This record gives sequence, C-alpha cells and structure tokens, in this order.
Amino acid sequence: MSQKVHIVEVGPRDGLQSIAEEVSTINKVKFIDMLTEAICPEIEVASFVSPKWVPQMADAKEVTSLIKRKDQIIYTALVPNVKGLENAIKCGYHSVAVLTTASESFSLKNTNCSIEESIKRIEEMIPHCKENKIRIRGYISTCWVCPYEGNIGIETVIKVIQDLIDLGVDEISLGDTIGKATPEGVEYLLKIILDSWPPELFALHMHDTYNMAAENIVVGLGMGLRIIDSSAGGVGGCPYAPGAAGNVSTETVARICMEQGFKTGIDVEKLKSAGNYIQSITQS
Repeated sequence: MSQKVHIVEVGPRDGLQSIAEEVSTINKVKFIDMLTEAICPEIEVASFVSPKWVPQMADAKEVTSLIKRKDQIIYTALVPNVKGLENAIKCGYHSVAVLTTASESFSLKNTNCSIEESIKRIEEMIPHCKENKIRIRGYISTCWVCPYEGNIGIETVIKVIQDLIDLGVDEISLGDTIGKATPEGVEYLLKIILDSWPPELFALHMHDTYNMAAENIVVGLGMGLRIIDSSAGGVGGCPYAPGAAGNVSTETVARICMEQGFKTGIDVEKLKSAGNYIQSITQS
C-alpha cells in the first residue's frame, strides 16, 4: 500500500468562499503561488459559480489567469453546472470538482436543488469532461452529520457514491461538513464503503469544528485512504452550513502524515508561510 499521501489544498476555494470580507485578487494569487512554491500536489484554485451566490469567487477567471503554475501540480476548479465547466475549460483546467450531498435539506440550502437534481447536473457535465479529457473529482457533503437533518443514514451515502461511480467520476471526497464525525463513525462508514470499492477512489474532507479532524484522518489513513483535503491556515468552511467554520489545516495534515510515516512531498516551512500569510489577510 502506498506510503505517500496526496493532500488536496482547498484553501483558495473552500477556505476563502466563506470569508465575508472580500479578499483581493492579488492576495488570492499570492496565496496560491505560495502554495505552489510549497509543492502542494493539488490546489483547488477557485469556483466558477455565480457571484450572486458566492461573491468571493467572482474573480475566478482573473485569479486563474494570473497564478504561476508548475507542471507537477494539479490545479482544480469547482464547477456547479455545464456553464461553470465551460468557463473552467476556457481557463485551461484539466481537473474539476463537482458537488453533491447526502442530505436533501443541505442540498436545497447549498445548491438550490434536490440530491437527484444535483446528480443530474453532474451527469450533464460528464460528456464535456470526457471529450476534453478532464479529471472529475466528486464531493459528497454531510456524509456523517447534517446541520439541518442530524445524523445521515449510511444507505443514502452509499447510493450517492454508487451514482457518482456509475457516472464515471474519478475520485470521491467524503465530507464531514460540520465537523461532527467521530473516529467510530468514520471507521463504521469506511468499513461499509470499502467492502464494495477500493480505498484509492476516496478522499477525506474533514472539518475541525470540534477538534476531531486529526483523529478521524488517522482512522482513514489506517484503513487505506491516501487522499486528504485540507486548507492552509485552517481557513474557511461552507457558507451554507451553520457551524462549519474550520477546515482542518494543511499544516496539521502534513504533521499527521509525518507522524504516521507517510510522505507528502510538501515543503512544510513554505506551507507554514502560506498559512500564516492567508491568516494575516483573513483575520486582520
């Protein structure tokens, strides 16, 4: 089993989207360039959504055009629909993230549609992705607990996973959107998932709202998962999930990986500099 963990740095998108004060384009670009210099293997740069819904992402095209890319790093954009995907393709992305959830209430609040409708939107994007040889990363929010519905039934999570795999999604990120997952809950869900699918298909996206992210990630690594989402400086959360503030920091994930004997390929000192920089911008 691989001894290298692939960290997906989501700070520029998932981290910044919930920040109420506008972060300037130049500051976003500097943050992403610092993450590039830290050799974060994958960076989620922006989201091609309507500025009406997520004003912080209004400059996605400009940010994308200004960052300094390195060939060994994957640059990913979140796309909610075909229009967003077309914009991402025009901006040169070869990797996109799509979004669904395991909670009907959260789906309506977050994307203004049902789970079934969100899957349909993803289905509409698949031919465009295949035609343009674009990698597809699928987020499933609220895999354990929803801020509106409470505990989520495992059968719902499994059905959404099956739907995404049937559509041809390359990778699935399992989200603890409000940070209420426990190590026992993570182990229980992963056991059921891994009875049907290989661990290479899955990532963990843990929030640290209740200081449980580190333990949950250790459980995931112990069960064979090798992809972890995190945000430099621990910035951000979902703007449509009350109590979701606090993505697990990339610095914490890098430390956990080192302690568990895994390599990440990240320059930790440069990562810390990037985290300190974005904290200084968002907390000033």
